[in-house]
Amino acid sequence: MKPNGAARWFAEEWTAQLATVLESLAGERPKLACTTAGQDRSPAQGSEEIVRQHGAVWWWQQRFPLPGDPVLWVGAPQNAWSQLAARVLGAAGVEEESQARETYIEILQQSMAELARSAGRRWSRQIEAPGSPADAAPDSGELYHVEGSYPDGALPPLLLAITGDPSEPPPPDPPAALPHLENTPASSRTFELLMGVELPLSVSFGHVQLPLGDVLKLAAGSIIELNRTVDEPVEVIVNNCVIARGEVVVVEGNYGVRIHQIMSRQERLENLP
Repeated sequence: MKPNGAARWFAEEWTAQLATVLESLAGERPKLACTTAGQDRSPAQGSEEIVRQHGAVWWWQQRFPLPGDPVLWVGAPQNAWSQLAARVLGAAGVEEESQARETYIEILQQSMAELARSAGRRWSRQIEAPGSPADAAPDSGELYHVEGSYPDGALPPLLLAITGDPSEPPPPDPPAALPHLENTPASSRTFELLMGVELPLSVSFGHVQLPLGDVLKLAAGSIIELNRTVDEPVEVIVNNCVIARGEVVVVEGNYGVRIHQIMSRQERLENLP
């Protein structure tokens, strides 16, 4: 099978997003590496080898509504997904093994949601990727191994198969030429002075209005539902004005925002309180 560049992007990007999700959930980032399993090996053959070494493999499939109808298949032996789940549960102070499968599914869903956002930016479209457990490995497709380790030991390998024929996104349109501007603000001394002015910047995850009676009932552990879903962008606010939107990321243990959209002047005026 001839290697597919878009499929390779999916494999490497999911691997990176998986490491990020594990870091955010367990507080420690594993070292993960994605390598091809060879063009002459099918996912079923790769699954048989993992079964011999690590036990039964549990499969998950995730469809992406993109050209070529790509589907990602993640296969994990029990000692792999149970170890990942145990690290997340341990970080939360939970020692209940019965929650391991649900915790592993949550890890998969979060990593696939991050992959869908990355693919949406790459293909310039909104992507909703439905996922579900699969009975077995696909008969064909590009096969990858995702191997990883923590400082205290290695993780059993995961299998990643990609079926369909994903195609690369079309090249972006060339940027329009900017008009020549004379006497721009950047050349004025007043503008240089303004560059040193500090402004308060905040990030809004959402808001909600509650009756006073409900506010008085709030206590430690109460949950407040906001008006924004987890996959919607957060708002970057300066002086009570929304200037940008983006996604929350984790950088060296700190939360940050990756900017996806800068508001136009008209949009900023419309969002003024």
